[in-house]
Amino acid sequence: MATPTNTFQSLFVNANGVKTRFIVAGQGRPVVLVHGGGPGSSGEYGWWRNIPVLAQHFQVFALDRIGFGLTDTPEDELGDPVLARHLADFIDAVCLKEVYMIGNSMGAYGVARYALDFPDRVKKMVLVASGSIGAAMGLEHKPSEGMRAMRRFDSEPTRENMRAVLEGLVSNKAGITDELIEGRFKLATQPGAMRSQKLQQNYRQRLQNDPNLRQQYSMLHRLPELTIPTIMIWGKEDRFAPIDELGYPLRDMLPNLRAFHVFEHSGHQVQNDEVEKFNQVVLDFLLAPP
Repeated sequence: MATPTNTFQSLFVNANGVKTRFIVAGQGRPVVLVHGGGPGSSGEYGWWRNIPVLAQHFQVFALDRIGFGLTDTPEDELGDPVLARHLADFIDAVCLKEVYMIGNSMGAYGVARYALDFPDRVKKMVLVASGSIGAAMGLEHKPSEGMRAMRRFDSEPTRENMRAVLEGLVSNKAGITDELIEGRFKLATQPGAMRSQKLQQNYRQRLQNDPNLRQQYSMLHRLPELTIPTIMIWGKEDRFAPIDELGYPLRDMLPNLRAFHVFEHSGHQVQNDEVEKFNQVVLDFLLAPP
C-alpha cells in the first residue's frame, strides 16, 4: 500500500445536490467500486491498486462516498440510509443503467443494499470483508483491534494514530509509507471530515438503541434470497472484521454465494494486500458468463 498514482481521471458530479468526487478509468461495461469507512477513506485510496487492471476490461467508477474524501459532507446525519441514497444518486448522476459492483467493508453493505433495492440494475457483485453485512445479518463480535485504533484516531487525530488505523487495515505493514499516512491524514482532518466521523458515531449509537432503525438496517430476511451472482472475499488476518466471528458464519447464512474466497495473507483491505491475486479472482468472476 504505497500511494495512488495519477493514471486515472478525477471528476466531480452533482448527485442529487451532493457534489461528489469520483475516479473514472477505462472503457466498456461499468464497474462501480465502493470504499469502506474510517478516517481518510476515499475511492482512490481504497482501490488505486485495482483500478488500472480492472480498467483494461471495464469502465471503472470509484466514488468518494458522502462525508468522505472530496465529496460533500451532509448537514445533519451520516448513516446507512444516507450513504445508500447517495450511492444510488451517484449511479443515476453518471447515467449508468446496469452495473457490476465491488464493495469493501461498509462499502460492501452499500453494494448489497443497492442490489436489494435495485436488483434489475446489478449484473454481479463482489463483497469484500464486510462486518457491516454481518451486523445486518444479526452477527455480533467483540470490539476488534482495528476498531479500537479507529476510535483512538477519532479522539486524538494524529499521524501516529493514523498509522495505527492503516496497520489495522492491512497485513503487509511494509506498504504503509509516510506519504500514504500524510495523504489520508490530510483527508481525515480537512474541514468537515471530523464532523462526518462524529455523525457516523451518532448513527451507530442510535442503531444500538432504536429497534425501528435496526429493522431498517437489517438484511436478515432479504439478503439470503438474493440471486444476483455474488462472491465474497475475506482476509484470514482481518483485524477489523475477524473471519472466524463474521466471515465464516456469514458464508453459511448466504446459500446463493457463488464462492467464498479466503486470502491467507490479507487483512481487512484484501485488495491492498494480495493485490495480484485479488485482481485475478475478481476478473475471473466478472468476465465469466452469468
